[in-house]
Amino acid sequence: MRALYLAAILFFSFLATSSRTGLAESPILVKKKVEGNYELQCEVGAIPWGFLLFFSADEKLSGYGYLKVSSSAIELGHHNKGKSVTWRRYKAPEQKLPWKVRLLKKGNFFRFQVGDRTGWIRGPSGEWLEKYEPRESWVGLKAPGDTELRSLTLTTLPWLQQLTRPVIPRGPDGSFYEKQAIPGALIKFKGKYYLYFMAGMEGNEEGSSRRSIGVATSPDMRNWKVHPAPVVRNGEPNIPHDNVYPNGAVLTPEGKIALMYSVQKYPEWVGFGLALADNPLGPFKHHEANPVYKHFTHAHEFDLVRVDGPDYRYLLFYAGYTPKPRTGLSGDRGYLLYSDDLVHWREDKRNPVFRPETLDDWDAIHVRPRSLTKQGDTWYLWYEGCNTWKPEGSDHHGWWDTVGLARSKDLVKWEYYPRNPALPGLSIGPDRFDSKWTGWPRMRIEGETAYIFYTGNAMTGMRTIAVKDLVNWKTEGGKTLKLWPKGR
Repeated sequence: MRALYLAAILFFSFLATSSRTGLAESPILVKKKVEGNYELQCEVGAIPWGFLLFFSADEKLSGYGYLKVSSSAIELGHHNKGKSVTWRRYKAPEQKLPWKVRLLKKGNFFRFQVGDRTGWIRGPSGEWLEKYEPRESWVGLKAPGDTELRSLTLTTLPWLQQLTRPVIPRGPDGSFYEKQAIPGALIKFKGKYYLYFMAGMEGNEEGSSRRSIGVATSPDMRNWKVHPAPVVRNGEPNIPHDNVYPNGAVLTPEGKIALMYSVQKYPEWVGFGLALADNPLGPFKHHEANPVYKHFTHAHEFDLVRVDGPDYRYLLFYAGYTPKPRTGLSGDRGYLLYSDDLVHWREDKRNPVFRPETLDDWDAIHVRPRSLTKQGDTWYLWYEGCNTWKPEGSDHHGWWDTVGLARSKDLVKWEYYPRNPALPGLSIGPDRFDSKWTGWPRMRIEGETAYIFYTGNAMTGMRTIAVKDLVNWKTEGGKTLKLWPKGR
C-alpha cells in the first residue's frame, strides 16, 4: 500500500513538472497570421503552470520565437524543430495577478511588459547567426486548460515599413565613399536639396577610414545624384584629424552655407568644426577658431538648427559621453548649446537634458540626438538608442543600435514614442540593406510629408510618413483584432 502511495506521488509530481516545463506542448488557444509590425496585448487572471506567447512562427509551428511566462520567471527564446533555447531570462513580476502582458514587434526589435516587468531583445530568431525575423508569420498563445486568459488583442503597426532601396548606396571600389555613405546634414538651397554624407574608404576604424564629407543633390528628396568629389576632403579641416563627420548645416542670415562637423583623431574625438561657403558645393573655408566647441570628454553626433529666437540664433543638440549621469549607466546623453554666430557657444545649465527612456530597456546606455525638427509648437527628435547584450556563445559585439523618437515643447521635458524603436531594421533577409541596424536619422518636413533619412549597412536609406501620422501617437493607423474571447 505504501509503495502504491509513493508511486502515485511520483506520478503526479511528474505530471506537475511536465506541465510546468512543457508549455511548448500545451494546447494552442489562439493562432493568427500577421504581416509586418504588431502589438499583442493580453490579460491573465490565473496561470497555474504558465503560458507561452509565440511569434515569428511558421504555420506548422516547427519554428517560432516565444515569451514564456510563469509565476517564477519570464523567458525570451526560440524554438526550432523540437529544441528550445532561452536567450534571456527575467524574474517574474512582483505584483499579484491579474497581469497585463504586452509584446511589441518593431522590425527586428521585440519588447515586452508582464505586469511591472519589462525587457527587450533584437533578432530572437538568431540575427547574430544570420537568421532573420519573417515579415509574414503566425502569432498566438499556448497554455494549459486551467489558464485564465481574460483577453487577447492584436494591433497592426504600419508606420515606416516601406521596402525601399538605398537612395545613396556605397560607391564603387576605390571611390571616396567605397565603404560608407551615411547621412549627416540636409539643406534646401534655391529649390534644390543637398544631403551631406559621411564618406568612408577601406579601413578598420569602425568599419571604414579616411572619412570625408560628400554631398548628393536632388530636386525632390527621392532621387539623388552624388557629386563626384568630396566637398570637404580628408586633410582639409584645420584640426588634427583622421576622420571628418558631417552633422549639421544651415543657411546664415548673410546667405552663407554653414556646415558643421565632428572631427576624430582616431580613436579620440577632437571637437566640433565649422566651415563656410557661398555655394552648397563649396569651396568651404574652415573657421580659424576651430574647434568651435569641445565636450569635456568624447562627443560626436549632433544636429544644428537656426531658430532666430530672442535669446539666441542657433541651437546645437549633441550626444556627449556622460561618465556619471544622475540616473542609469554611463553613456551618451543629449546636451544643448546656444549661439548667435556659430563660433561662441554657451551651455544649457540643465545639461544633459535628454536621457534614456528607461534604465534597463532598449536605449538604456546611449541616446544620441541626431535630428531635431519643430512642427507647430513641438520639437520632434529622432535619436539613436543603444543597449548591450551578448548572446551566449556568440561572437557578436553585443551592441544593438536603432532609431527612436521623442518630442518636447521645451527641449527639457521629453515624451518618448510609446512604441519605440520607431525606425528599426526591417529584419527581412541578408539582401536587405536595412535588415540589421539603423542609425544617423535626419528628418525634413515638406508639406504633408516627413522624409526620414537614415543609414542601414553604411548606406543612406529614406522612409516617409504623413505628418498627420507623425504627430498622432495614439495609433499607427493599423487595426485592432480581438482574438480572445473567441466569437466576441
